[in-house]
Formats: sequence, C-alpha cells, structure tokens
Amino acid sequence: MSNLHHNPRTRAFTLTELLVVIAIVVLLLGTLFVAINAASKRAQVAKTQFLMNTISSGLAQFNTDFGYLPPVLGRKDGSAPASGFARDVVRLNDAVVNGPNGIAQQQNWYSYTTLADYLLGYGHRGEDGYGIQRVNGAASGQISEPGFKEAPPFGIRSPGADGCWGAIDAPQPNLVNFKGYYRARNPGRAALPPPVTGTGWNAQVVEGRVYGPYIDQIDERLLGGLTGFDASGRPIILTRDQLGTNNAVDFDALPKCILDYWGEPIAYYRTPYGGDDLRSNVPAPDGGYLDLGDVFCLREWEIDSSEQSAGAVDANGDNSSSASMKGAVFALLSRGGDRAYDRTVRRDASEFNKDNVVQAGK
Repeated sequence: MSNLHHNPRTRAFTLTELLVVIAIVVLLLGTLFVAINAASKRAQVAKTQFLMNTISSGLAQFNTDFGYLPPVLGRKDGSAPASGFARDVVRLNDAVVNGPNGIAQQQNWYSYTTLADYLLGYGHRGEDGYGIQRVNGAASGQISEPGFKEAPPFGIRSPGADGCWGAIDAPQPNLVNFKGYYRARNPGRAALPPPVTGTGWNAQVVEGRVYGPYIDQIDERLLGGLTGFDASGRPIILTRDQLGTNNAVDFDALPKCILDYWGEPIAYYRTPYGGDDLRSNVPAPDGGYLDLGDVFCLREWEIDSSEQSAGAVDANGDNSSSASMKGAVFALLSRGGDRAYDRTVRRDASEFNKDNVVQAGK
C-alpha cells in the first residue's frame, strides 16, 4: 500500500515575481495602446486625405464649369445678418494684415466656408440662387410643409462673372458701395431685389441651370456650423449632433464648414486675385506673381531635393518651398491630429506644422 504524502514545501509566487508579471502585462498593454493609437492616427490621416481628394475633384470641375475657382469667403462685414458674417468675398487687400506687403497678408488669406457654400450649395435662394432655407419649421417666404427643401437638396445657380451672385457686378441698389458683401448679393440681378434681411430674399425666383453638388454623399458628421471666432481667431464650430432638442440655434442657417476627421474645419487657399476679378493675379514684391508656395504653413515639413524651390522668406529666415506648391492654383489644409498650426513659419519649434495634411491642386 503506497503512501500519499502532501508536500508542505509547494512553492508559491513571490511578491517580486508577481510585480515582474504585472510589469510585463502593463508593458504589453502600453505597447498595444501605442500601436492602436498610431493606427488610428494613420486612419484619420488617410480618411482626411481621401476627403481632400474628393474636394479637389469638385474644385477642378467647378473651375471647368465657370472658368474660375471659388472666391475666398471670410468675415468682413460686422453689420451683416448672422448667417453672412463669414460669407463676404475677401480680396487680398481686405485681409487682416500682419505686414506691409502681399506676402504677409497672404498668410491670413483663406476660407473655412467657401467649400460648403460653392461645392455643396448650402444656403437659400438669396444666398446662392437655389434652395429654400427652413426657418422656425417652415420655409421662409413660402407656403409649404415644415422642413420643405427643393429637390435635389443641394446645388447652386451660376454665381455669375463676379463669382458671388451679383454682389460685385450687380449688388443690391442700396449697397453698391459694399461690393462683395454677403448682404449685397443679388442672384436674380433684379433692379429692386428684396432686402437681405427680409423673408422675400429667400423666396425670389431665379432661373437657370442648377450646378453641382460637386461633392456627393458627404457624411453629415463632417459638416459644421460656424457660430463665431474666439479671441485668437479660431473658428467656433457646432455640429448637428451637438444641438439639444430645445436648442434655439438654427443649424441650417449657420454658414457651413467641411470638417476633417479630427472635427476641425478644412481651410481653402487659392492663388490671389487682385481687386474684383477672380481671374487676375497679384504681383509679388520680387517680381512675378504671388503663389501658394509663399504660404508658409502649406510648405512641406521635409521637401524632397527634386522638388526644392525658393520662395518668400518666413519668420525663421527659411525660403524653402516646393515646385508643386508654387505651381498649384488651390490648396486645402487640415491642422492634423494636434489641431494646431503656425502660419508664420514652415518649421515651427513646437512642430505644430509637422502633421499638417495638405492637398494641392492645379
């Protein structure tokens, strides 16, 4: 008969061994988290680049249809209705200046609202000649069911030779001294158009072909309403998902921005036009004309030697630019994952510009 003996000396884990195991698990989890985070960032970059490619195609088709690129829309007219504070046509000499010449002005000359207004057609008849805006559950100036919109829901009538529905070449009669202002738009080129603040401005009949939309099937989550700017000039964006059921904000009436996959508005740059002519060029101080290669934050962080070109000198004394950017007629900018950028230099000390996502088009 065999005897079964219990071994009282069976060995357990020591505290040191437990701590080593825990450390290994934490290290593996940390490595996994870093890998997942890096993959997520790469996915956001890839999706933003794909969106920019779609926008670029839309801008190219718009240029084919009208013979010019959309103008730069921005805030200029403080007395305009709320929906128009970011929809004035901004000429280069109207931009906020940081210096005495065009290159300094050019760093601040871009738009957050142009893309949605021109490529999608957000707005009502008085704004872009097409569509009816819902106001308080009903279409302003129309007898219709709540939420009524013209079909198809997006698109624009031709902006005309001035590119802004008559705001320059046929402004509303009492606003002839405010060329390019949102409140001066007259899409029907009527001798006595309804005032911009009246409901009739939303109901005027405009004939002609509907163009666009130039971007199809954009995710509603990538559309933001511009509600204002903070003290540093950054846009304050509201998405439809952020609206409460009893919120008084009329999201449909807000100027729209197309957002990147970090929730920030994509900025639109184009070659500068002088005065009121969208096809004109602006002379550069050193000869030739201003180009997008002189916008510092659009320049690549690392420039390939085959692309190396010289442009305007930034705040660091760096004149490095690229041939492709100097030859571009428009560019799109996302601030990237850090949601920040530096407009004064190409390579900033904080590396805000390092993750900028830039798409140039010709």
